[in-house]
Amino acid sequence: MINRNIVLQYINDKQHVTVAQMCNDLSISASTARRSIAQLESLGKIHRFHGGAYSLREDIETLVAKRQKLNTNNKAKIAKQAATLIKNNSTVILLSGSTVGFICQYIKKKKITIITNSLIVLNELKALPNIRLIALGGLYNHEESEFGGVLSHSSLSYLRADLLFMGCSGFDENHGFTNRNHSIALYRFCIQASKEVCVLVDSSKYNQGGVSIAAKPNQVKYLISDSKLGDEAVKAFQDQGSEVILT
Repeated sequence: MINRNIVLQYINDKQHVTVAQMCNDLSISASTARRSIAQLESLGKIHRFHGGAYSLREDIETLVAKRQKLNTNNKAKIAKQAATLIKNNSTVILLSGSTVGFICQYIKKKKITIITNSLIVLNELKALPNIRLIALGGLYNHEESEFGGVLSHSSLSYLRADLLFMGCSGFDENHGFTNRNHSIALYRFCIQASKEVCVLVDSSKYNQGGVSIAAKPNQVKYLISDSKLGDEAVKAFQDQGSEVILT
């Protein structure tokens, strides 16, 4: 039986590991790896996900956690406004992102179904019996606390939603809503599965570039931002069919 502290140190050093990696690097069986992960999670030392674990060491901060500390007041107001669009007995998609993550605190009493690829959303809402959670699986991205890839896309082929809530790295009225991540297929599938699309983004990201276009302006029903978004930008998005809501 491998020493539990050795396993914990290994996970903390790697930050994010799979059972297969543990078996190879520590020369242990899959059952031993899973048992060690379960024991460490019960002690609050690590977090387990299907097929592996990631570190909870306080000095390791993910990219999404760092973004959650920026413009927090604006993000909270935007998320609170977005939550008013969610009706009881509806189905919504919450994609990962720092602003979208704030929605969780405003919907805990609603009776809804949530489809998400965000570990932050899952952890925040998993104990609530009034909320049905559908997790999109796939490859886990530790820095963004999200799942993605072809497995997530294939799941969406069998799902539908009333509303999709998504964030972005940058936006403007010409190119639309962009992300730094090259993988935008998940956004395309989510948009196809949803009746209406809502983008949550604070004004500091206006005219900030991104590598990939996740959504065009005419695909977005609601754009929720803060009051610092300029009048010209507001009108430009309205002219393309988006309802702009400023907090």
